[in-house]
Amino acid sequence: GPKINSLISLNPQALAEADRLDAARRSSGLVGPLHGIPIVMKDQGDVKEMPTTLGSVLFKDHRPNRDAFVVAKLKQAGAIFLGKATLGELGAGDTHGSLFGSTCNPYDPTRTVGGSSGGPAASVSANFATIAIGQEGLASIRRPAIWNNIAGMRPSIGLVSRSGVYGGWPSMNGSLGPMARSV
Repeated sequence: GPKINSLISLNPQALAEADRLDAARRSSGLVGPLHGIPIVMKDQGDVKEMPTTLGSVLFKDHRPNRDAFVVAKLKQAGAIFLGKATLGELGAGDTHGSLFGSTCNPYDPTRTVGGSSGGPAASVSANFATIAIGQEGLASIRRPAIWNNIAGMRPSIGLVSRSGVYGGWPSMNGSLGPMARSV
């Protein structure tokens, strides 16, 4: 775990959310198709009551009071956000930031995780979560997925709303997409 360095912050409400979902299941059934599925979000998108730091000391205290569009939809489907994953600082480059240092590949800590969504990919590869949400402008979902032995998908640009996600390099019009052990 600590040698991988793939998580920036943990959701202090994750267990309470799991308890709420357990109670809902007992009383009325599943709340949605992702009921209780643990998810990690790249620290480029907002999860209410959690910091969105972009991996930079510049934003270490930034706490948005809303969920990104994709986070809200996943929560409605019953997902639990466990934490925020490392990224290339400000959403660019390899997975290294002034706030957390470097993220290591779970299979070989001397190797990189492959890109700015390397933290989400390493988190899934190390079984910290079932699914992670990455963000890609060039190859920041697909390359880390391959290099960490998981599946990653980049939706067509504009297919998934980026509301509540730092734009990074706006000229690239990136996409948000899932990363998982299998599809």
